[in-house]
Amino acid sequence: MRSRLMVGVLAVLAAACAVRLGGSGPEPYRVVAVPAGKDESAAAVGERIRAENGQLVLVTADGDSAWFAELATALGLELSGPGRTGPRGMAFLTGLKLLGDTSIVLIPESGGRIHMHDALYEISENRQLDLMLVDVDGVQNLRDGVRTLLMYIASDVGNNVPLVMGVSAPTTQVDDSVAVLLRAAFASASDCVSASDDGDSNAVAAVQGLQLLYGPPARMQCQSARALPGAAGISARLVVSR
Repeated sequence: MRSRLMVGVLAVLAAACAVRLGGSGPEPYRVVAVPAGKDESAAAVGERIRAENGQLVLVTADGDSAWFAELATALGLELSGPGRTGPRGMAFLTGLKLLGDTSIVLIPESGGRIHMHDALYEISENRQLDLMLVDVDGVQNLRDGVRTLLMYIASDVGNNVPLVMGVSAPTTQVDDSVAVLLRAAFASASDCVSASDDGDSNAVAAVQGLQLLYGPPARMQCQSARALPGAAGISARLVVSR
């Protein structure tokens, strides 16, 4: 039964490939995903993001709402969040028009929690983009957890909407395992290092507790990706297709 359910979920996600987005051409974005260090200031995080010319920014941090507001002001970007269903705040900063956002908790049948902040943006008329931050908390059966997440995406994210998703977990091993299970539907920035802007093949997989996924591949491609110095985040150039 579970195998059939997973196949059904992937079939729904794959159907997105058959729907064309509106708009005149591909849209490239510099995506930066940053897990702020404990007690790290908004100014320091802002400098790191600004150095990458981040246009779509995904941030997790211990800071309060004022911390995130300070970061948004420093970058000159609009803030969605922070979502606070879990141990850390999760937020997005972009220059796109926000159509709606939510912070929720998904409960897999086998136990544990999946904390999420999810936001839908408008690229142009009839073209949208979904950003998602996910924190896997106490989920022992990762296949069940990933199935729960895929069911949410299949039911809540439009078939014609590309998705950029940051996934964090308590350990690198759990984070890597979740990313591998999700790769049936989404590509990983950790596989997009050979075309790095500066020729640096610094492995994205070295970023502890953070994965950056995107897709479906027919809707979004990766031109380059790298781990930030000190494994302090991920910077990727992603392109939304026609």
